[in-house]
Amino acid sequence: MESEMQVKKNDKVIILTGKDRSLTGEVIAVDRKNGKVKVARRNMMVKHRKPNPITGEAGARIDQENWIDASNVALYSEKKGGAVRTSARWRGKDGELFTTKRDAVASFGDAEAKVTKVRYSTKTEEIFD
Repeated sequence: MESEMQVKKNDKVIILTGKDRSLTGEVIAVDRKNGKVKVARRNMMVKHRKPNPITGEAGARIDQENWIDASNVALYSEKKGGAVRTSARWRGKDGELFTTKRDAVASFGDAEAKVTKVRYSTKTEEIFD
């Protein structure tokens, strides 16, 4: 079952638990099915590659990012300097924010409504697109 995640690719996040706790980084991959994310240069692991005499590839130790559970990261706010929680808002006419999609569509009147869903932090009043 796919879980609803608050984190998307290219978001700046802070790690809440583990050996990289309190470090920030950018999300480089998201696995919605398993509820996991990869953060650039965080939670590194060593992958050992066997040599292949047929192709001539040498053996190597490769550093790569490992998956982190999405519940162990949070969006990072530059304004607050830490983790923030977000809620859904819809952007209506002139960029005004609404709590319901119906209200956002109504703000356009008779015009063809093009509303977008955004993540909004009520404490810092930041919008995360």
